[in-house]
Amino acid sequence: MLEYLGECAALVEREINRWIPKDIKPEILAKATRHLIEAGGKRLRPCLALTACEAVGGKREDAIETAAALELFHSFTLIHDDIMDHDEFRRNVKTVHVLWGEPIAIIAGDALFAKVFEAAAANASRLKMSSERMVELFNTLSRASFELCQGQVLDMLFEKRDDVTEEEYMQMISGKTGALTEAAAKAGALLGNADERQTQALASYGRLIGIAFQIQDDVLGVWGKQEKFGKPIGSDIREGKRTLMIVRALATASEKDREILLKAFGKSNATNVETREAIEVLKKVGAIDYVAERAHKLVAEAKLKLRVLPESKAKEALLGLADFVVEREF
Repeated sequence: MLEYLGECAALVEREINRWIPKDIKPEILAKATRHLIEAGGKRLRPCLALTACEAVGGKREDAIETAAALELFHSFTLIHDDIMDHDEFRRNVKTVHVLWGEPIAIIAGDALFAKVFEAAAANASRLKMSSERMVELFNTLSRASFELCQGQVLDMLFEKRDDVTEEEYMQMISGKTGALTEAAAKAGALLGNADERQTQALASYGRLIGIAFQIQDDVLGVWGKQEKFGKPIGSDIREGKRTLMIVRALATASEKDREILLKAFGKSNATNVETREAIEVLKKVGAIDYVAERAHKLVAEAKLKLRVLPESKAKEALLGLADFVVEREF
């Protein structure tokens, strides 16, 4: 799967360089917009678009501009997320706002977002898409943009609440992460000229693996390896992030375990020892295993959505991508 993602990434990299070239002026804008892109990343969203397009009978190249646009979209959200969360590292490099300040980081994010629709428009024009499909492509990207904003606001509001439910958390990540992966798979289907049934199936598949991806990210944030994950392990705990693990643990832990967890949760000055003890509580009460199981169930459901697609290497790749989401270590 990593090799397959690498193939997709190589295709997308060239297209990204076309839309965000190194010679953008002023130079600081070029550096800020390209910083996280050049730092790496899995390129999951563009890969979803390319593979979905191929799975419904199109060619990967038919979706290349939109695939690049989706990575620009994702990078834009990461830059702004890091500002809001005051994160200092992403993909094992310093974040954009740390290097160039918040004003430049905000502008860099906005610049990436501006290119999203220009690239998608070029894609639709090159394929001579029908007006109906073109409108649906732009509606898909626009709706994902707004839903992502809703999810981000919920995420911020949850930090101030002690009574967040599992249902509310799932609603939040469905918007914050699931909306864009749904848009990626659906855009690929539209560009590959899929029928309505295939388009909706791929959209649902994309949403489900996006939610599972975020749940797995939460697990890796407390149980992964920092050199692979790209930012300090346990940072979500110290920042007071209401992840599904935290919601589950606070609802099921004993009073003593809750006290240990709350010594580090939401405490930016929590020591490494306190953070490790909080992580041990998450493990002890079964919150980590519970969340991992939820992610696997979502992936199983996503894979069932693909039954409407004809057998092909692209379909096999989509099934593999779903498994990769929950089996990865970074």
